[in-house]
Amino acid sequence: MRVGTWNVQYGRGSDINDRRRRIMQSRGADVWVLTETHDELDLSATHHAVRSPSRFRRDQASRWVTIWTRFPVLQVLPTADPSRCVAVRLDVGPAGGDVILYGTVLPWYNDAGPDTAQRSKGWSEFYRVTPEQGAEWKQLRTSYPASPLIVAGDLNHNLGGPHHYGTRRGRQVLRDALGMADLACLTETELFTPGQLRTSPIDHICASPCAGLPVCSQVEGWERTDEDGSRLSDHSGVLATIEWSESN
Repeated sequence: MRVGTWNVQYGRGSDINDRRRRIMQSRGADVWVLTETHDELDLSATHHAVRSPSRFRRDQASRWVTIWTRFPVLQVLPTADPSRCVAVRLDVGPAGGDVILYGTVLPWYNDAGPDTAQRSKGWSEFYRVTPEQGAEWKQLRTSYPASPLIVAGDLNHNLGGPHHYGTRRGRQVLRDALGMADLACLTETELFTPGQLRTSPIDHICASPCAGLPVCSQVEGWERTDEDGSRLSDHSGVLATIEWSESN
């Protein structure tokens, strides 16, 4: 299965959304996890959506996360923080059975957290929330032991490669949370073709083993601008082709 994730900087504007869609259509993903997105960025011609609630009172179409999938949704699963996380169980067909997909946005630098009246807190929200989500990922592995788990979204730290965004402590906190659920990050910087991305990505796709089979993947990425130099986001996007096979 092909899974892509991209923070699209709230996905407004018909012309820029046409440009974003052209890039996504060219990638042929079965599932997109779009973060900081907007209902105007509509993929319903080929996919159907499961969305987090509206983020802003004044703009009811802005979302933390929208999962767009070609696969049937068997179940929308509850999450501890439904404002910023969406979890679904997907039917990926006879060869793959079902897969749990968890889309998220982890806190960024100076994220004030749920109490927006508080002052900015540096990386303290990231350090608080990431282990909590790690425990939820682990619980999903326990609740659905026969189903692989994929976690994708804006994880707000680069993993591997030159320092881009985050802290040394934050990277370790994130690695510990992934390790708690036996998740491998498929989008570490070194896994991309050299030169494919100018900076190390902070949007990531992570996957668990399944039935004792290791995760195999090929990754690709694209920049924040299109071929004409038009800015599409403040994030690069990433995609992984995932299978579970002995030939890792």
